[in-house]
Amino acid sequence: MSAVPGSIAHDVEIGPDAPRLAPKAAGYFFVVAAVTTAIVVPLLSHLSPDTPGWATFVILGTIAAAAQLFVVRMPRLNQSYHTTIVFLIPAAMLLPPELVALIGVVHHIPEWLKTRSAWYIQIFNICNWTLSMLAAYACFHGILSVNTGSELEYALAGLVAAAAIVGVNHLLMAPMLHLARGHSLRESGLFSFPSLSTDLVLAMLGVAMAAFWKGNPWLIPFSVAPLLLIHRSLSVPQLQEEARVDPKTGLFNARHFAAALNEELLRSERFERPLSLVMADLDLLRDINNTYGHLAGDAVLQGIAEVFREQLRHYDVPARFGGEEFAILLPETPPEQAFEIAERIRRAVADRAYDVETSSEPIRATVSIGVAAYPRDGSDANELIHQADLAVYRAKLQGRNRVLDASSEPLLVPEKRQGRLVAVPEDGDHVIPLPPRAETAPAHERRHPRPHAMHGPRFLSLSRRLAVFVGLVSAFGVAAGVFGAIFGTSTDWIGLIALVALVGAGQALALEVDDGSISVSAVGSIAGAALFGPRAALALAVTIAAVEWSARRSPIHYVVFNIGTLSFSSLAAAAVFTAGFGGDLGKFVYVGAGIAAGATYFAVNMSLLSLVVAIEGHERWWAVFKERFAWLGTHYLVYGFIGGVIWVGHETAGLWALAVFAVPLLLMRKTQEAYLRHTQRSAQKLRAAAETIQTQNVSLEHANRLLRERSTAAMESLSATVDARDAYTAGHSRRVQQLALAIGRELGLSQAELDLLGHAALFHDIGKLAIPDAILLKPASLTDDEWELMQRHADEGARIIDRLGFLNDAVPAIRHHHERFDGTGYPDRLKGEEIPLGARIIHVADALDSMLTTRIYRAARPAAEALDELRRAAGTQFCPRCVTALERILPIEGVDDAGPRPRVLVAS
Repeated sequence: MSAVPGSIAHDVEIGPDAPRLAPKAAGYFFVVAAVTTAIVVPLLSHLSPDTPGWATFVILGTIAAAAQLFVVRMPRLNQSYHTTIVFLIPAAMLLPPELVALIGVVHHIPEWLKTRSAWYIQIFNICNWTLSMLAAYACFHGILSVNTGSELEYALAGLVAAAAIVGVNHLLMAPMLHLARGHSLRESGLFSFPSLSTDLVLAMLGVAMAAFWKGNPWLIPFSVAPLLLIHRSLSVPQLQEEARVDPKTGLFNARHFAAALNEELLRSERFERPLSLVMADLDLLRDINNTYGHLAGDAVLQGIAEVFREQLRHYDVPARFGGEEFAILLPETPPEQAFEIAERIRRAVADRAYDVETSSEPIRATVSIGVAAYPRDGSDANELIHQADLAVYRAKLQGRNRVLDASSEPLLVPEKRQGRLVAVPEDGDHVIPLPPRAETAPAHERRHPRPHAMHGPRFLSLSRRLAVFVGLVSAFGVAAGVFGAIFGTSTDWIGLIALVALVGAGQALALEVDDGSISVSAVGSIAGAALFGPRAALALAVTIAAVEWSARRSPIHYVVFNIGTLSFSSLAAAAVFTAGFGGDLGKFVYVGAGIAAGATYFAVNMSLLSLVVAIEGHERWWAVFKERFAWLGTHYLVYGFIGGVIWVGHETAGLWALAVFAVPLLLMRKTQEAYLRHTQRSAQKLRAAAETIQTQNVSLEHANRLLRERSTAAMESLSATVDARDAYTAGHSRRVQQLALAIGRELGLSQAELDLLGHAALFHDIGKLAIPDAILLKPASLTDDEWELMQRHADEGARIIDRLGFLNDAVPAIRHHHERFDGTGYPDRLKGEEIPLGARIIHVADALDSMLTTRIYRAARPAAEALDELRRAAGTQFCPRCVTALERILPIEGVDDAGPRPRVLVAS
């Protein structure tokens, strides 16, 4: 790496307990240090005040030390990049060997003062760079010793020196990374194309800097102008890594999860390996936000993410799928093991206390989890996510805070279904198999056109006014370009041909985006105006337009309009360069003229295009310019600056300056391409996920509505059967249903949860169909065996409803409606919040109605006494929340003591 310190120092603890080097790494360290000492000590002994190059040493050493402080961290393996090598190469080419050895030490001092990294790390970095620079020095001066004195020899020597400093640096670093960190060559990435090419580009820029130094040292600031762009380009991989992670939770985001899921599915299919998917939804996040604030909700989301990291294996892929929904990919995991992992996560989340600033006490949260497995529940990513999401929905209907496995028919759905719901895109372009939506055009279209070669109104039909304007711009622009080509004064035809070729190549590599393309060919147009004056305008305009036409096959009047517009822009820029900024004002001012030329190029180009859009759209010219094109102004100022620097470089190094500046621009183009493609894929998949979620919600609502419609008749029939068993319990199920619904509304249950609660309450005693009349209607106390049989009615009721097939989600509330809050109930002795909320509500409603009605074994109790009994048993037999809610909706004065039936209809 060009920045070795970051490669091995990051994550190293400093202090007396800092980790030591492994024995083999320590041995390698001492070998490198010994070799460096043996080479450097004799060289340093020759240092004296009379040593030539002290001024150059001070300047390059200061700049290199400052550059060492600006690091770009890589997301993998703690690698990092510096731009220091740009200044170390000139040092190796310009300084005597004793100063070359010394600068390897000097440029690391500020970094060490800032980071205080371990002593052996800093010493190794100093040795590494010192040996690398001396190797570059030896290669460079060895080639120059031939004494041909040609420019080609100097360029060849600089290239070999650049390769030497990069090669030795990487070769010395690879064994240390392997011995100290256990990284293989492939894992370290030291010899990957991105790593080597980046360092070589920086080193070649250093060669250009050395050439400028020999010609005119005051041009150094301009020779390193592209360094800022390169430094920012190196940050893109880090940005890409950040784009994979959800910033709020630190988990992966939906885009990365979709890619990982598709990749693991392909692997599971190829090797026939198990794969499971877990969807988890935070329960009642809206209530947390409304009660404690949104920052509290964020704290809970972060706490749940921390639970995921604690409970999952290193190869599992947890992600925040959206809002309060999470997704977990479990490779090599069968469904039974996935269920155990999900249950472990559920318990950990429920047991965790979340400290928030808006609450004096830690708050609690729960999650509802669904599990789906490949290939049992689906053969692709979309089906797996859909099935897991349905399981989450069922878990919420059953009272939340539980884990459910995906079943073959979790909800009743119509036989004729629409196309499969698409949750995440597969490889390639994403196509959503949904009915097309009506297209609605925004009132003000915001497009960002390409910052060069602005094409004509390809989205417009040519009206008469527009045709006249396009014709005038095209005719006068081409004519002006021809005039400039004839009467221009430049005779550097080779240079002009080389620039035209570079501009054409840059335009051919333009990045396609939704509303146009992006390239850096505008830099070539401005540089052509500076180097060759008006003679280059038409040639460059025709080249750009022709390459554009070959890619888009636009109509001929678009091509001619492009040529006219670009010719005007280049001629205007050339006029700026010949308007008194050159000559005796010096090269510094000429670079300033480049900035002015870039502004002029931008003003002419964008003004003409703005007029075209304004004429066709009947808009104001200034409004169009300000809304759509003004944002490009700063780009063209930078383009103009680079164009001016290219002119300075051409004056010093000839055509080599074009090659030197083409490499950083190509690197910048590759960086833009990676970033734009990443952004486009992310936006596309996020839009797909949003549409899928909306479609799934519609499907689930439809299925639930159909379920209620088909179950109405069966519910009424079964309810009548239960009530007919015993004259004393006539109407009991209906009254319990009304009481339970009233309590559920008071507790804030959703409509879907209330519907499910109503079903469960109506059928809570359906299991008594399996109890003999001799036991059910016995007036005396039951024996132990009879009581054991009576207790089975809850489990039998759950079995009956489960067999019906369309009320599976009501089964837990029916089965557990006799569980006690203290854990002494039946059939499973559940305790506290483990009992489904619906079962706790039905328990309270059932007890109240039983106490208020006459039974064969006892008389009805007064309402006040019944409510007192519920209060006394709250926390032991009954859920305190449910009892409190009952008291709020059914006060003492609302109960008719004269009759057995409480007036609950007014409350519901």
